[in-house]
Amino acid sequence: MQIGSIVQSRHIAVPSGAFGIVTKILGDMAMVTWYAGQPGASRELSTEPFFITDLIDTGDLLPSRPINASRAQLH
Repeated sequence: MQIGSIVQSRHIAVPSGAFGIVTKILGDMAMVTWYAGQPGASRELSTEPFFITDLIDTGDLLPSRPINASRAQLH
C-alpha cells in the first residue's frame, strides 16, 4: 500500500461499496479520502484516518498527477 492506492474496507464506518484513496501514511495508519463509489466518478464522502490493517488494497493506483495539480482535479 502506498500514497495513491485505491482501497476498500469492511469497517463499520465505511459505507458498503465505497472506495478510498490513501493520501498519507504515518506508521500503521493511513489517511483515506472516501468516495461513494469509484473515485473521480462519485461524490466525496469524508477524509478519515484508518489503521492499515482495516484497509483492503484493490491493487489499483490513482493515476499520477503533476505536483502542482489542485485537489479539485480528482473530482
